[in-house]
Parts: sequence; structure tokens; C-alpha cells
Amino acid sequence: MRLAHYATIGTESSTSLSTHLKNLDYAELGWDARVALAVYGAFSGKEYIKAQKIRNRQMQFHNNIFAEADVIVSPMTGVTAYPILDDARETGELDYINGAALVRYSIVGNFLGLPAITVPVGYDKAGLPIGLQLIGRPWSEATLIHIAYAIQALYVGEYKRPEVYYDLLH
Repeated sequence: MRLAHYATIGTESSTSLSTHLKNLDYAELGWDARVALAVYGAFSGKEYIKAQKIRNRQMQFHNNIFAEADVIVSPMTGVTAYPILDDARETGELDYINGAALVRYSIVGNFLGLPAITVPVGYDKAGLPIGLQLIGRPWSEATLIHIAYAIQALYVGEYKRPEVYYDLLH
């Protein structure tokens, strides 16, 4: 499913950006963005169609799950958070080593267009946040928000705010 997701997102991104790419100054982009754009443009129509077949099969599989459950609960990421490197501005933030593990569980909602929400549930040994993901059936955003609110209300610890924090609700 990961490769099908990548082919889908890549092809759709490349297609939507195609009118802008000719005016883009690639020198302004980090190496990670240049690599991604090159790979995105390399997928064929045949690969895109195969990815959509996998997407359809996965959607049927998840519909069977949602016939018996309201939500799927999983870790948000396959690894806990890691600090952004000091040279990320110059070299890019894309981490090919941890990248696959980082998106392991978030691919489902994104690829299938299912609503999902993340709730902070604690911190790792380095003090970086750990998230719990709730994925719902189509159009179940209200259910997910209610469950996420209940989980946050039960959380006993204190949430740490990052150094740069903006409260958009107050």
C-alpha cells in the first residue's frame, strides 16, 4: 500500500504542479524537494492505474472493518518524534531513513481519503510527543472529534508547549 500511496500522491502532485514547474527556479528548492519532484514526474499511467486498484481493494477491506467498528486506533507514527537537524534549512528535512516508519500508519487515512485525527498521549524518553491516531469511516468527523476530546479529557499529565506556540482557539 505504501508504494501505491506514493505513486498516487506523486502522480497527482506532479499533475497539479505541471503548469507551475516550467516557471520554477529549482535552485531555490532543497535537494529533498528536487528529488521528490523528479520521482513524482516519473510515474507512468500504468503505475497510477495499478495504484488505484490497490486503493480500491484497501477501501473494500476497510469498509469491512467499519462494518464492525466505529474507529481504527493506531500509533500516529511508526517512530517517536526526532529533533529537526540544525542544517535542515539548508539541506532539507526529508529523512529517507526514518521517513517510511514516520508515515507507516498515517498512509491509510491519506491514501483512502478517510477522516483521521491525532491526539497527544505522552512523551518519549527525550521528551518529544507521542500521538495516537483515530481513523474513522467516511463522514465520521464528528465521532472522531468527540472521541479525541474524551481522550484528551482523560489525559492526566500536563501537555508541554513547544518554544514557538500559537493558540489558534483563544
